Amino acid sequence: MAISSELEKRILTTNDAGLIAILLERLIDNFKNCKACIENKDYEELMELNNNSRDILNELIFQFSGNDEISTRVREVSIYINKLITEGEYKKDTSCFDTSIKILTPMAEGFQRLEIEDMPKAVTGITYGKGNLGEYSLKEERSFKA
Repeated sequence: MAISSELEKRILTTNDAGLIAILLERLIDNFKNCKACIENKDYEELMELNNNSRDILNELIFQFSGNDEISTRVREVSIYINKLITEGEYKKDTSCFDTSIKILTPMAEGFQRLEIEDMPKAVTGITYGKGNLGEYSLKEERSFKA
């Protein structure tokens, strides 16, 4: 799968919360595509999308392997989402993917807000040059001071 240049720039310049937001956004996109696969009876593509989604869910479980409450809740949600998408694939039921989207959307929005509130990586100016710093930062009023 080819990564678009804008996504690549975002990955290179975002913070930890932004990386989690990107994973959650990808899951939501996968689930929308899974619904289309069921409608089009493209079950081979459905299986591939679900396998990719499981990989992302495993990454989330790994990233939130701590003993704090947030980590525990993210792991519980990830396991539940895995159960839903497995059921959706097996039964060819789009409602399982709708439910998954409804669960993950607020999580993605929360991490997107954290992405904006936390400082971006300092590598932004180094990678893209000082003139492009504002273009790739998440808030225009942020600047690096010498």
